[in-house]
Amino acid sequence: MELKSISILGPRGNVGRAIIAELLKDPSRFNITAVTRPTSTYTPPENSNVAVKQSDYSSLDSLTAAFAGQDAIINCVSGGATQYEPSKLIIDAAVAAGVKLYFSNEFVGNLLSEQYKRLPESFVGAKVRIREYLQKLGEDGKIAWTALNGGPFFDMWLMKGPAGFDIPNKQARIYGNGNNKICWTPLSVIAQAAVNMLRNPDSSLNRPIYICPLPDLTQNIILSTLETVLATKFSIEYIDVKKINENALAALEKGEVGKAMKGLTVSNQFYEGDSGNDFSAFVENEVVGVREMSVEDAIKDAFEMWGIETPVVEGMFRVDP
Repeated sequence: MELKSISILGPRGNVGRAIIAELLKDPSRFNITAVTRPTSTYTPPENSNVAVKQSDYSSLDSLTAAFAGQDAIINCVSGGATQYEPSKLIIDAAVAAGVKLYFSNEFVGNLLSEQYKRLPESFVGAKVRIREYLQKLGEDGKIAWTALNGGPFFDMWLMKGPAGFDIPNKQARIYGNGNNKICWTPLSVIAQAAVNMLRNPDSSLNRPIYICPLPDLTQNIILSTLETVLATKFSIEYIDVKKINENALAALEKGEVGKAMKGLTVSNQFYEGDSGNDFSAFVENEVVGVREMSVEDAIKDAFEMWGIETPVVEGMFRVDP
């Protein structure tokens, strides 16, 4: 399969912008179209060949017209558009337009784990059911599909608080013993892998690809590397992640979804008794040209991208039992 004309849904978001930036490194290879809503204020990068089409995301006819002549649709939307019916409508429009490849907006989770499957769709979207729908379409020959999963974005989690570090104030919140294995990927690596999948799509058709460029990553390894890079010690608070997990599951049972999600977001990564986030057995870095990198390099890249004084989001950093 050869892919030339590529449409990006959600071009203003973190993933959409990163993938467009990576596509633009190879300007003669791809024709890029950003598909936006009529209310969007998106403008393409200066002096780029990115075209912009507006479409009503709630209209099959409008989406089908926007997708006409496109080889691949890369879905990078988030929020309400990740729910089942809006996602299915986008896929059905791609089928109707004769698109060759649909790239699903998974990116950050291990959809195969029971811990992911129990998360409420109202918060994480209907990615599990959408993958099932895509699998059926692929089996029936209606459209080819693929997806990319690299766990949480390393740089965003590190700098904004969910990783448990307040870098400007040199504070660390270690959940449990700090040794639970985590599979995280910098956003730039996600973008590189996604574009490599467009260059050579045959190796990832009708299946997801999992990547992990930071093997054997843990909170404790991040902490020790931060202290080395910054030449300073962090103050450490140890958090009872088992209790966070238990209380979050109780809240989920009661239908207190917001409270449950805050706890499960943490325990799904850091609690060795119920995390489900280790997908290292599925990793295929070599298939999509991903190389392992050092934690030190990943941290330095995050500092360069975000700025070392970036404040944490307190509600993401301070999660208590």
